[in-house]
Amino acid sequence: MKEMEIPDGGHNPLDGYERFLKSRKARFQRLDSDSLSVDVDGHTLDLFWSEDDEALLCNCVMPMQFSETVRDLAAPIFMHINRRQWLGHFDLTDDGFPCFRYTMLFHGNSATSDFEMIEEMTEIAMRSCEQYSPAFELMAAAQTSAEFPRIIEKNGMCAPLGLALLDTAGGSKN
Repeated sequence: MKEMEIPDGGHNPLDGYERFLKSRKARFQRLDSDSLSVDVDGHTLDLFWSEDDEALLCNCVMPMQFSETVRDLAAPIFMHINRRQWLGHFDLTDDGFPCFRYTMLFHGNSATSDFEMIEEMTEIAMRSCEQYSPAFELMAAAQTSAEFPRIIEKNGMCAPLGLALLDTAGGSKN
């Protein structure tokens, strides 16, 4: 059997994205050669490059924090949401912030530029966060109530939360 030759990638898509962000005067921070953090519409988008895997991990952290009590009660809600996701998944950061995580492979994808792929990842992350933001906001607001543990029923849902998770069709007319 012939040994497969793996070309030396040698490029990091975050380098080009950093140049783009600088040209737009965007608020971002290059944490190290393989990671970058940027603020997008109130969310923190963290990008991590793995040269070995030729993959980019996108973490989109939402601007709300859940208490320890809510973290335990949120698990069935996150599972419900994640079953509906085609791309990526929601998780909680170690300090309790809802976070959308998505990884995209970059090898063998020469038809699309690195910038376009990162832009697409950002759109997927923001769209997912926007879709489920009402549910997370409801959970964050309810955590200040002594009633919160009773709000979540046996199946991990309550009527208002169930409404926040409903799929909608169409759009609003302005």
